[in-house]
Amino acid sequence: MSAFPLPGLSPTASPEFVDADECKAWLENVPLANVAAAQRVLLAQVKEFNRFPANAAHRFAVMEALREPVNFVQIEQAKRFANRALPMAQAEADIFEDTNALWDEMRAGYLRCLDSALNGDAAMRAQGGLICQRVLAYAGLKMFHHFRAYRQVPPREWRGTHAVYAAAEQLGVAEEPVKDFLNRDVHDTSPRIAYARALLMGLCNPNELAQRQLTFVAFLLERWAAKLEIGLEALPEDDGVLPLVVDLAGERLPERLDTAAATRVGEARYLDARKLAKSLRNRVGLLRKGESPAKLALGEDCIQPSCEQLLVFLFRQWCQGKLPRSTERRATAAAVQACTELGAIHYLVTGRAFRQPQQAQLTKQQREEIATFGRISTRQDDEKPQGFALEQWRLEDESAQGLRMIRRAGTPGKRYSHAQLVCVQPGDAKSFLLGQVRWLMEGENGDLHAGVRLLPGSPAGCAVRATGVNVQNEKFSPALLLGAVPAINSPMSILLPPGWFKPKRVLDLIVDGLTRIRLLEVLERGLDYERVTFEKLP
Repeated sequence: MSAFPLPGLSPTASPEFVDADECKAWLENVPLANVAAAQRVLLAQVKEFNRFPANAAHRFAVMEALREPVNFVQIEQAKRFANRALPMAQAEADIFEDTNALWDEMRAGYLRCLDSALNGDAAMRAQGGLICQRVLAYAGLKMFHHFRAYRQVPPREWRGTHAVYAAAEQLGVAEEPVKDFLNRDVHDTSPRIAYARALLMGLCNPNELAQRQLTFVAFLLERWAAKLEIGLEALPEDDGVLPLVVDLAGERLPERLDTAAATRVGEARYLDARKLAKSLRNRVGLLRKGESPAKLALGEDCIQPSCEQLLVFLFRQWCQGKLPRSTERRATAAAVQACTELGAIHYLVTGRAFRQPQQAQLTKQQREEIATFGRISTRQDDEKPQGFALEQWRLEDESAQGLRMIRRAGTPGKRYSHAQLVCVQPGDAKSFLLGQVRWLMEGENGDLHAGVRLLPGSPAGCAVRATGVNVQNEKFSPALLLGAVPAINSPMSILLPPGWFKPKRVLDLIVDGLTRIRLLEVLERGLDYERVTFEKLP
């Protein structure tokens, strides 16, 4: 009986190839120039071959022959669903599912070989290290593409990955050195290194990282995953930081557990990240002294200060205990309304659709409402911006600095992206709050999960336009003011459309009267806004 869930073998299976020579000949006719068609053909044939009762040695040779063309089409197809707003469009989701299916079939082919090794096949046992590395590499690739798409990794993926590493230990090949020429630069690897790459990628909080950052982490792990050691012996606490423990019989990522909790783990393995921590500390220290990222083997396209910031972030995820929150989070199950896009947010905050100021001066009552409530208390439905809709979300927990919320599958709403401006109103709140989407994840069931970092200050609507001889007929555009918060040293700021900021640029500003302001400094740049400090001009 197989130790792994594998497709059933059938004498009726009829793949286009049954050994490595036939496979290589067949691959010459696969239309790799058309990656979508090539992926469909490869998926169908690898799936059919996995049902064919081939000799284990032939199966292993075929899987090795398939690796390079499969890797090519998978990387190309991933470009069509990675770095997209969520939830995925149907066409993107279809490509994502086909890509996962092909990773699954490649993994299944090697799992069949691993199963033979575990059942005493001498030839497969001799290849045990290579087989385990291949299975773990494909498990990691599948999960990496989940992270690139900001999709939830199902627990069964972790369960299967842990089980394969346990099999590598059983065969005594976890540390066996092997070559993987599909790695971009570092070809030396092992089952333990492949497993460590998957674990560390999962531990780096990937749903919070941008695509460029995810690619950089993958670049680092090709070199640094070898620094993560995995053992049976419990590690002592290091400056109060609990050791990372993974359960090879479980279906979760490693957790930081004390000795008492670790003894209750079924198949505990302890992760030693001290070498990894040393590399991160050293490089952060040298970057702060002015050393270039390229000289520190961090890549030619890694630039400061973002490089240092990401290394510090990774150190916290991989090598430090979870820091206490500066403000307490409260669990809740309240409803929350949300919307995106500056025009719609301006409408919610002001209570009326944006119009050019000369066409719609504020009344005395409206000015009084803005002074009292920060917005106009009534609105006309026929004035709503085109496409405006308040979305219904569920608040999972909240603090003074952020929200974690979920929009159930099937609930109407727009697509969301990282660093996007969002306006939210929790059920018990009397006013709207502004925030930035900090992380996103689409659940396996289609639910959309989001973490929102709240922007400091109470929002108010305003209008801005450029000044100068070349823009005399420039129209006003909607913008938002955020009041100062002295308690956290947050100055008054203005949210402008992206691309508006230029140092010392002068703008006309209308709140309840016309004034001129000079832009000073960008506090943060989001996907669809810039938050800028300013000073009023005489």
